[in-house]
Amino acid sequence: ITWYDKSITIQVVLFMLKIAVVDDEHIVAAQTERCLTEACNELQLEAEINVFGSGEEVIRFLENENVYHIIFLDIEMEMCNGIDVSRYIRDMLRDETTQLVYVSGKSGYDRQLFEFRPFGFIEKPATTERIREILSKYKRIYGVRQDMFEYKVGHGTFFVELSEILYFESFGRKIRLKSVETENMFYGVIQELSEQLRSSGFFMPHKSYLVNYRFVKSFHPDCLYLVNGERIPIAKGKRQEVAKLQLRMENRGM
Repeated sequence: ITWYDKSITIQVVLFMLKIAVVDDEHIVAAQTERCLTEACNELQLEAEINVFGSGEEVIRFLENENVYHIIFLDIEMEMCNGIDVSRYIRDMLRDETTQLVYVSGKSGYDRQLFEFRPFGFIEKPATTERIREILSKYKRIYGVRQDMFEYKVGHGTFFVELSEILYFESFGRKIRLKSVETENMFYGVIQELSEQLRSSGFFMPHKSYLVNYRFVKSFHPDCLYLVNGERIPIAKGKRQEVAKLQLRMENRGM
């Protein structure tokens, strides 16, 4: 653990939303791509959309350290289906950041899919309206900016992407930053940090914790669990607020 000074700022870097469509039916994949393009234009989102004709193809692409923000994934593909791709992303790559949207010709969904923490479901054929709902939800929860958390050590300046931070934990005047890759400490006031990061998907379930919503696996009355298995307490006075937040974030687009 490294101790940092008070020179903490947030820098906004513009970026392009990276989206993948995975479907072994060419016509369906093309329709989904058209709807995505239309929805992105309506929402004024800059996006790069790639189409893959099989689960094997997208896995080969992901093997080379390529990543996506959202993957629209057909469930009923031959050979390597949507469940196989999901298991590779979550279990093999240990990727909890990429959001999975399942696309299916069926009206019901296998309960097994929920272990991969889906961001949404779409019935074939996709429509611009339904995809717009999904993208609006993503924009509402995560925003469409790449926010960099900036700190200084001596004369050096260092950055970590906010999208990689699991949570901040307060220890008096010191704050512990826990990210996907690192764990660091710096001086600061967590309440002030909360005010800065509220629009970036962070919330306070407890006076000592500021949590990134994207890494929450499950909510319980007195605690929440993150995707890495860590347990974060929910203060008694925060339970109603957290319940309302969960409803607001998840209710639309699922």
